[in-house]
Amino acid sequence: MVEKKLFTGEMINASASEYCASMGTELSDYELRGVFIKGGYSGSTIFESFRRDVPPEAEVVTDVRYLGTVTGESFFYAARRLEVMIGTALIRRKP
Repeated sequence: MVEKKLFTGEMINASASEYCASMGTELSDYELRGVFIKGGYSGSTIFESFRRDVPPEAEVVTDVRYLGTVTGESFFYAARRLEVMIGTALIRRKP
């Protein structure tokens, strides 16, 4: 299995519209793709796992939110942790 590479671009908590306004581009110049991760890959932090799930052709990821740790009960009634991150990858459309 080929390991996914980490996205090395910017991840910001501004909206896609705010990003476009700051760059002088239009939202229609981009394809928007949601990125969602629950948990993470073994041996990685949630942030590294999230970066692995960003499409490699993305210019930036906007609306990045770390939803923290959700706790619940496992099968054996012990507390368990579940981390969640979401964002929107902006991929520039080809002319």
